[in-house]
Amino acid sequence: MEHLQEIFDILPNGLLLLNPSEDRDNWKCTQVNKAAIEILGIEKTTGLPLDKLLPAEVVEKILDAHSVAVDFFLNDQNRWVLASVTKTETRLTIALTDITGVKESAFAERRLMRLYKSLTQSLADNEIILFDKDFNILLSEGVPRFIRLNMEGDLMGKNLKSLFETNPFTFLGEHVTKVFGGERADLEHEIDGRFFKASVYSDSRDDDKSENVVGVLLLKDVSELNKKQRELEIRVQQLDRSNRELQQFAYVASHDLQEPLRKIMSFGERLNRKYDELLSGEGKEYITRMNNAAKRMETLINDLLSFSRATQTDRKFEPTNLNHIIADVLADMDTVERTKAQIKLPDTLPVIESIPSQMRQLFQNLLNNALKFAHDSRPPKVKLSCRIVAGVDLPKKYALLPDNEYCIIKIKDNGIGFEQTNSERIFTIFQRLHGRTEYSGSGVGLAICKKIVDNHQGAIFAKGRQEKGAIFTVVLPLKQ
Repeated sequence: MEHLQEIFDILPNGLLLLNPSEDRDNWKCTQVNKAAIEILGIEKTTGLPLDKLLPAEVVEKILDAHSVAVDFFLNDQNRWVLASVTKTETRLTIALTDITGVKESAFAERRLMRLYKSLTQSLADNEIILFDKDFNILLSEGVPRFIRLNMEGDLMGKNLKSLFETNPFTFLGEHVTKVFGGERADLEHEIDGRFFKASVYSDSRDDDKSENVVGVLLLKDVSELNKKQRELEIRVQQLDRSNRELQQFAYVASHDLQEPLRKIMSFGERLNRKYDELLSGEGKEYITRMNNAAKRMETLINDLLSFSRATQTDRKFEPTNLNHIIADVLADMDTVERTKAQIKLPDTLPVIESIPSQMRQLFQNLLNNALKFAHDSRPPKVKLSCRIVAGVDLPKKYALLPDNEYCIIKIKDNGIGFEQTNSERIFTIFQRLHGRTEYSGSGVGLAICKKIVDNHQGAIFAKGRQEKGAIFTVVLPLKQ
């Protein structure tokens, strides 16, 4: 018996011998070798019933068959085991094999296949090649494309570095050799008039990400994309040039109109002073109407000049404390005291990167607008609120950058309001919702606000209810 045990102990695989118990409901271990003790992690196995040696689901499969092979995982031992079982009426023989390495390799291959499938699905227009640390190609796209050129058959098993010695993509060889050092390369290269974009990086097949063992090469023909990009850049340059010419025209035209307008107003005043007694009532009315029209023209020209200046984006952005901006604006507004308006400000406003003069113009226009359209039956009340929001949390309609931070400033009033159907129209230049006899102005103020906010890569919206007031929402980035 001792001689038989010595033979058992030198076997590389675990071995369990079990005999049926007296009541035949279970099997008890009668003999075990050292390899089985090590694999199971049980010091005393002799005499133990089968259900104390192996997991319940494994025991169930063993009892249901005369011959079976079952693999299972031992949590305490952190290993996979294959149990090969032979059963007779009087003897149950179980051979145990540690298959942890085989299982981990299979899991790694499955993870590799999932990575490959994910890449091929999301990057269908790319050449995709996965390779190991020896630069042997593990997987590749099935249809010959860029790197293969005129090569026949599959690339599986070929050495990636050697391919670069025989085709025009030699520029990739240097980056592929560095990939397992942790370097990632994203580059673009021209070959025979066509442009290719390449990404070379390494990924891990280990769950703990401890070792990068899979290299990934992506190659894409971006010639058409580059062509469209260049066309777009040219169109943007043309549009910018056209905008600059329009801005210059508006400024020059407005500036040149002021001189003849001043003469009209000056001669009108002289006519009034010198020929007042000679003019009939109708003549005096004509002069008055002429002077009023000239004043409206002057206002319009000044507003056009302001709008033209607001379109200029070549000024420097600098840190701007909005608390100081609002305080300066309110200090210059005589309408606050005249209308006895209640202005409620937030405890603090942020410092943002902006063009300070345009920020002053923006809030001056918005606050003047709130007081200008006050309701006759109640004293004006204006409330400002502010909060900081990440771009990713903003509604999609804002069309702003998700990686930036923004301040949202709301200006709420209790004035006459407007129909919500006009919420976009009011930001269009020269658009008025009321006649000149009701409210003065040229319809340029809110258009200037929209232009300033656009200059700062922000957004502005209006919400109103007839006779119930309005809310203007300004969204500005903290940094440009």
